[in-house]
Amino acid sequence: MGKGKVIKPAIIVFIIVLIFTVIGLLMLKYDVEGELNMPFNLSKIIIVSSAEGIESENSENTWDLNLIQNNDIYIEINKNENYKKTEIIDKITLSNFNIAKKPNKGNVTIYKPVQNETKVYDYSEESKVTDNIEYKASQNTDIKKLEIANQGGRILFRASIDNLGTYISNDEQEITHDGRILKNVIEKSEDLKSTLSFDISIKLISGVEYKANAVLDIPQGDVITEGTTSIEITDLSNIVFKRI
Repeated sequence: MGKGKVIKPAIIVFIIVLIFTVIGLLMLKYDVEGELNMPFNLSKIIIVSSAEGIESENSENTWDLNLIQNNDIYIEINKNENYKKTEIIDKITLSNFNIAKKPNKGNVTIYKPVQNETKVYDYSEESKVTDNIEYKASQNTDIKKLEIANQGGRILFRASIDNLGTYISNDEQEITHDGRILKNVIEKSEDLKSTLSFDISIKLISGVEYKANAVLDIPQGDVITEGTTSIEITDLSNIVFKRI
């Protein structure tokens, strides 16, 4: 009888330890894998790297350009056809921008699209991102209005490396506005290499919200030699969404 009394508490302790062990393993699995069946998925990220020169006002020279290296980042979010319930996007938010690795030359500035008939971006103070970029859901995607279709679409922003220097010349020859213009102020593309991180949040009308952190290397390739470079990233297994 005494022996039975000793065994029963031991069994109870074993069961409790087993339960906590299973819970711990499930939490670890979720931490590594995140949500495996979201209503909307991040399907790909495209990075297009180039450069341009911005004309200085009231200059007496034929060319007086402030040089900027641009990285246009496209993020595509699609409906998960395997998700059986009906969900509607409320908004997509990009936030917590951080330069994990700074370039050897210049500074990284984040820009959002602007409502302009002739261009997607400008370099005004109003278009600089100091906090976050919020794309609200609508019937259709409209980049310049910062709207995404409520069943998925493409959003974008620009990460520019500015303060690289100026190109001044009185040569009448036309200037090509791509990465090759940077040869005037940068010796090699490695001096521009940076690492950008930011959070992507998908909020649904139902109130459910998912968030993940993305880390991207910019610019892509040897932009100084090639002029314009790009990459399409479809392996996004390192971008893990979790419910918040």
